[in-house]
Amino acid sequence: MSLLTRPAPKTAAPAKVRPRLSLTPYLLLLPALAALLAFVYGPALLSLIGSFFIIPLSGGQWKYAGFNNYLKVFADPLIHQAAMNTLVYALATILPSMVLGLLLALLMEKMGRGSWLAKTALILPMTANMVAMAVVFKWIFAFQGGFTNQILGLAGLAPVNWLGEADTSLFTVILLGLWRATSLCMLLFMAGLTTIPSSIHEAASVEGIRGFTKLRTITLPMLRPTLVFVTVLSITGAVQVFEIVNVMTKGGPLGSSETAMTAAHKVGFEYFRIGEASAISFILIALLLIVGIIGRQRRTKENQ
Repeated sequence: MSLLTRPAPKTAAPAKVRPRLSLTPYLLLLPALAALLAFVYGPALLSLIGSFFIIPLSGGQWKYAGFNNYLKVFADPLIHQAAMNTLVYALATILPSMVLGLLLALLMEKMGRGSWLAKTALILPMTANMVAMAVVFKWIFAFQGGFTNQILGLAGLAPVNWLGEADTSLFTVILLGLWRATSLCMLLFMAGLTTIPSSIHEAASVEGIRGFTKLRTITLPMLRPTLVFVTVLSITGAVQVFEIVNVMTKGGPLGSSETAMTAAHKVGFEYFRIGEASAISFILIALLLIVGIIGRQRRTKENQ
């Protein structure tokens, strides 16, 4: 057999190299996982366990209470009032802040690059510290020497005890919450508007679709995933409102501005009923989980 017709020698197939398992990604995730365990999942688990016990602050033995803590929570008039105030706060801040945030985002988009000063002023409430803003609003609505009552005095009107009257305390807290939530919604809607391709705007302009018709038929459908995300974020923020109430009114007067979070704090650290406070906290956690799961399912459907 000649060299030209001799078959080429068979070479061994290269051995498959198994990819080496790298620990680097897990090490990078470790700090975040530790923080979640320490500040989110750990407290949630402790709230669940503690809600079934009577917990003495003196460090004595825990006494199993079953569902008695939950029954006491559902029968407590303070919790009833706090739940109603939280519902009123949510209704007064969620939808108005979303509408105002969307309108401001559309206005900022129309103003273009020259709106950087206006954007900075409108985004400032979201970046400011909530406790500091609550202190500022407490001074603005103070009965003696407050800025609002000074304006009323110049108009010849009598001063109003905004934070000390049951009829106005929750309304005053709502104003600060609405101011902060509108800023957050505007920022999120501005980010959502950037995802709409410019070709769609050009096609709408060619077809003569403008104003409210464009908002209803083009902008809002394209912003549907952002709307779901903003709704979920607004609900969770409204249910968890604590700092502004605690600083401005401490839930008073007579519980007129008490919310679910301030009620849990009061029951646990003023009335020393830790088990009932844990039950309130876990009920809130369960509600927020349900809202988050529903929002995630809606976002998944929108993205499909």
